[in-house]
Amino acid sequence: MSFHIRLKEATWEQHKATEKLLFPDKNWTSLSLADYSQFLQIQYVFHQQAEQQVDTALSAKLKEKLNWPERRKLGWIESDLGEIGVDIPTGFTNDVAKLSEEEALGLLYVTEGSMLGGRMIEKVLQNNRQVAPHTSFHFLSGYGANTSTHWKSFLDTLENTTCVPETIITAARTGFDLFAKSVYLIKVN
Repeated sequence: MSFHIRLKEATWEQHKATEKLLFPDKNWTSLSLADYSQFLQIQYVFHQQAEQQVDTALSAKLKEKLNWPERRKLGWIESDLGEIGVDIPTGFTNDVAKLSEEEALGLLYVTEGSMLGGRMIEKVLQNNRQVAPHTSFHFLSGYGANTSTHWKSFLDTLENTTCVPETIITAARTGFDLFAKSVYLIKVN
């Protein structure tokens, strides 16, 4: 079994639970613009912390291999928030944990995997008349036609790493926890 399949299976329950946290009583076709705004704010809080952690953990060599600058998502989220006239959330940054490089790969598994789901969500939201007229979906469209290529490139890096698999799995689970915490921070405030 490939490592990424093992990782997917090991984090499947958390992945599903995290998705249910977003809008437990709604589906993407019925979201209001306010719901979508909240979704973007959650993504912003999550990716702000995740990107900071990954940025400090990756070696220059791995940043180059992954083309790290192209994988940053905060700019896309900021563009979407600006289009719908919502301020960037502030005051949610905590002391960011210092990660090892293998822990950063586990966190990247969560952030990069979200791009695959984002493409599917975008397709649904394109037909949502409450949301679609107000945004260009920069974040959800992510890498666009290159999403699958970027994902495969990341998985190739993951499969060929000499890192300890359990450390990456634990870090991916922690990444889902960080996302859940971001949901809580935005929904409570």
